[in-house]
Amino acid sequence: MPTIAASFLSLLCLLSATSGSIPSLSGYNVVFSDDFNGDHYAGIDLSNWNQITGNPGDNGELEQYTSGTGNVHLSGDGQMYIVPTIGPFEYLSGRVESTGSWACDDGNAMIFQAELWVPDYTGDPAQFAGYWPSFWAKGNDYRTSGTSWPLCGEWDIFEVTDWLSNQNQGTLHFIDSNGNNNGNFNGRVTYAGGQYHTWAFKVDRRNSDWTQQELTWYLDGDAFYSVTGADIGTHTQWEQLAYYPYYIIINLAIGGSYPGDPGSDTIFGYDASMRVEYVAVYKT
Repeated sequence: MPTIAASFLSLLCLLSATSGSIPSLSGYNVVFSDDFNGDHYAGIDLSNWNQITGNPGDNGELEQYTSGTGNVHLSGDGQMYIVPTIGPFEYLSGRVESTGSWACDDGNAMIFQAELWVPDYTGDPAQFAGYWPSFWAKGNDYRTSGTSWPLCGEWDIFEVTDWLSNQNQGTLHFIDSNGNNNGNFNGRVTYAGGQYHTWAFKVDRRNSDWTQQELTWYLDGDAFYSVTGADIGTHTQWEQLAYYPYYIIINLAIGGSYPGDPGSDTIFGYDASMRVEYVAVYKT
């Protein structure tokens, strides 16, 4: 069974400013960051992000992701906003994917981290029905060599819906040794909605025994879920989950089989937005 790892000194106790709003972590170097500084309504830095368009065809989702600044733009105070809107015939939203990808080096550790705000979903509120904001990562083989999902591997760091109320669910997706789609490794944590929180995912390969290496999820510096190589059980699957490069995805999906569809009370615009203070990748 997955084990709960101890918090590594509580990340928030280790934060100090490096450049802009990007915090530093003791023992780690920042290898990628974006603090989303820029004028209000300016576009994001397209050297850091691919802004995805259209409907990805996943989970029966209803949204159309758009280019430009209508649904994805800078706030003017150091944030990226993903704002859901509704057009005459369709739901519109935003999805960005990092142009870079990063792998955890042998004998080292790596952290993907972001500070996020989403509305308060506590109590299954009808005004947020159909929304699915997410901070996650996918194995870069998916886009470089055409490796199918979930064989490429997936880390779900932060994903919430109205029916999850005030809980986030961290999840792994991969193909197990029997050739099956395995999404059974998941852990939940309660958080306060309508506030900013730091969400992080650590790959730790510092133990020479791969069965003792860990993947760990954090909320505001405290570990809430962990999976070891021993939990996964086979080295081939662990290699895909912990050794290969992954790229970052931040999006706000609308509708489909997982969150359910929007209802008559679902609201649109800034009150329903997903806001990102920064994204950073750290390595020892």
